[in-house]
Amino acid sequence: MELFFGCVKLRAIDLADDKLLMELMNSPVVEDKTVGWNFPVSLSQQQKWINSYSNNMNCMRWIIELSNGVSIGLITLNQIDWKNRLAFLHYKVNPLEHNRIKGDIKDAIYAVLYYSFFNLGLNRIEGSILKDNIFSIRLIKSMGFVEEGVYRNKVFKNGRWLDEVFYSILSNEFVVFNDGCAPWQEKR
Repeated sequence: MELFFGCVKLRAIDLADDKLLMELMNSPVVEDKTVGWNFPVSLSQQQKWINSYSNNMNCMRWIIELSNGVSIGLITLNQIDWKNRLAFLHYKVNPLEHNRIKGDIKDAIYAVLYYSFFNLGLNRIEGSILKDNIFSIRLIKSMGFVEEGVYRNKVFKNGRWLDEVFYSILSNEFVVFNDGCAPWQEKR
């Protein structure tokens, strides 16, 4: 299922996304800003992963494709807990892409939140961000996520310990834009 909002289309991963996904996995900039850690991958390894991957009841991944046709990253809803109606949100964006559209990641997050709450019936979406990733913290807070706590010195990167900050948004806190246009969007 493709999801649309504002300037983004969220679509299934395709073999043609191999280079983008490989760049996300191998990017030191992305690695430094994300909680997890990546092993370097070759193009053939990335293609094998794409060929073996399929969305399932526990994890859904979409490529973030802009209205200008440029694919900029990946957004994921995983650790889906159907009993407690919650899931974990992750996203990675190519830091070298220059054909971005203002508000593109907000549009992608909004599309996933809307789908999660109104199509999947989830009640809670969680996320975590490294404390020094100021851009993502501002972004997630502007979307209505609430800080719930900090795991001190949880992640080790570049020879130092970093705090991991946890956020969540509940379905009753999610703001629906009935006109299909959010305040962060420019007239398009």
